[in-house]
Amino acid sequence: MAKSTSISLVYRLSIFYRFVLSFALGYLCMMHLSLGLGSLFSHIFDKAEAIYLAAFISILFYLAFIIVSFCTHSLWKLSLTSLVLTGVLFGLSVGLN
Repeated sequence: MAKSTSISLVYRLSIFYRFVLSFALGYLCMMHLSLGLGSLFSHIFDKAEAIYLAAFISILFYLAFIIVSFCTHSLWKLSLTSLVLTGVLFGLSVGLN
């Protein structure tokens, strides 16, 4: 009978951290991207079309953010790029409104 090895606590915490980071910061990035694109597109398109296009692009960005966050090996790089991206998109949404 083969011995089963248990997963270490550090590995479990790193997976939990990656999960929370990707979904929580991904949602914040999506929200700020949607706000920024909505106000940017409202000058070009009608209001309904601007909101629809901004929401569609933001959802695609959110899906890509989650996929890339689980493909990245380094938690430091993931944390740094996620926080910088959130800050940039927050500045974009505040600057455009």
